[in-house]
Amino acid sequence: MKDGLRFVDCDMHIMEPPDLFEKYLEPKFRSRVSLPIGADGRPQRGTIVIDGLPTTMDAELQQYRKRRAPGGTNSTQPLSGSRLADTGRLDFAIERKYDAVAQIMGMGIEGVDIAVLYPTTGLSLLARDNMDPHLSLALCQAYNNWIHEFCEHSPDQLKFVAMLPPHDVHLACRELLRCVREMGAVGSFLRPNLVNGHYWHSNYWDPLYSLHESLDVTWGFHEGTGAWYSHMNVLYGENRFYRHVASHWIEMQQALIAMIVGGVFEFHPRLRVGFLEAQNSWVPGLLSRIEWDYPHFDSNFPHVSENLLKNVPRELAADILKGGAGLYGFGEADFKKADAAAAKNAKA
Repeated sequence: MKDGLRFVDCDMHIMEPPDLFEKYLEPKFRSRVSLPIGADGRPQRGTIVIDGLPTTMDAELQQYRKRRAPGGTNSTQPLSGSRLADTGRLDFAIERKYDAVAQIMGMGIEGVDIAVLYPTTGLSLLARDNMDPHLSLALCQAYNNWIHEFCEHSPDQLKFVAMLPPHDVHLACRELLRCVREMGAVGSFLRPNLVNGHYWHSNYWDPLYSLHESLDVTWGFHEGTGAWYSHMNVLYGENRFYRHVASHWIEMQQALIAMIVGGVFEFHPRLRVGFLEAQNSWVPGLLSRIEWDYPHFDSNFPHVSENLLKNVPRELAADILKGGAGLYGFGEADFKKADAAAAKNAKA
């Protein structure tokens, strides 16, 4: 509680332990996942490689975004190069290796009553096309089993959403059912990027949408940066700042357009979907665009200007109709020439 107000963090991140897959991944898949190690031979934080590919293109692209020296505190965790570590505010968590006790401590500092937990490294594990669906499932099961145990430290405060394998919708359904029924997951999450060409409004996803409705749990979209299949890599290259700004908004916008225009919410009216870590200032503009575009796909021509005059004050209609004049520098002389040309063409 914060100043007498209830506080739910619907997207609080954890830091996975470096040895998560060493301990929790099904043994037959462990040889396909390689982890960075320290001088002691133990796993340490860094880029995970699966089937020979880094889990994120950041490892390939970020040639210049590296910390040159420790900051002014005792913090040793680079936190993906973030300057936050150098403030000392994370030292309590770093000292405890980001365990569940540290998570509760952080919640207490901010006054958070309940937190729904999302991964950090885990966001990029499945971010590629053509992954073996059973490996995809095994990675999800390893993470979900670990995060369930993490939440057991204080299950009334710590909640989790299930990581689902996007490479096979039926395996995703089975994992969602297991996590909700057996471990108390409050929902699921996937990245908004398309996987194997399956659009979010595709019938392919219907079983998973329906199961979320039946179980009364939430579907969460959560973008990351550096996905192998992300167009942002091609557009912005090494500059992670560009990619991070663009991906967290644009990929979410595309997913929301698919869900609305593609009729997902119409066919699944009880489906709850969260668009996380993307802010929301872009939503009104996007909805306005959908509303503006919709009549154009309903044979509105040749009544566009007529309908505008019927539905908005005349002064506002005048500004809208004449809006392009200011953009392109057209003045009264241009309108007189256009009138003359129109009259000439009418006589022809």
